Amino acid sequence: MPATLYYTATSCGAANFIAAHKAGILGSKLNAFQANIYTKKVATGPNEGADYLAINPKGNVPAIILEDGTLLNENAATLQWIVDNAETSVGPKSGTSERYVLQSKLSYVSSEVHGTVGGLFKPNLSEEISTYLHEKYALKLKFLNDVELADGRKFWVGDAFTVADAYLYIVLSWSGYLKIDLTPYPAVKSYFDGIAALDHVKEAHAAIAAHTA
Repeated sequence: MPATLYYTATSCGAANFIAAHKAGILGSKLNAFQANIYTKKVATGPNEGADYLAINPKGNVPAIILEDGTLLNENAATLQWIVDNAETSVGPKSGTSERYVLQSKLSYVSSEVHGTVGGLFKPNLSEEISTYLHEKYALKLKFLNDVELADGRKFWVGDAFTVADAYLYIVLSWSGYLKIDLTPYPAVKSYFDGIAALDHVKEAHAAIAAHTA
């Protein structure tokens, strides 16, 4: 019996769908359904309308329910599960130095980038907090531009697409919703545009759109 991924179309959960699509495990090792994180209901699939909090008490996405009922619901865990179950590689093998680098990048996105820009989606932010978060996000973008992606690399870890690219790409995509211009960060913009143009990323977005409730 496949594991089950719950995600939404534009949240960080979508990074898991993109990664699983590239990994070649959707429909075989992993079924994917959407959840509504506002109504806390399952939005698509055979359990549509079910209480999502009964599946994932946090009510967030992503969530992967393993065959034995184990719940994984943080990107650093769910994305590495996808790596370990991939038919097509989306990350280094467990126990290697490269895998620890991948873990470091996933943690950086989660705590530093996602944790900053995600706050800007909260309603009724005061001007002071909004300014603080914008300035902090600008510092994260500058670090990515001047250090992490400064050499013009196409992929963040190694020479091929990994789950770290899926996660960073989705979080950077929120800049558009927030009307934050990436042009002042040319290395970041080039990287983002390059990931967005990959065939498997476009295919995954099309599949997500086709199943969005």
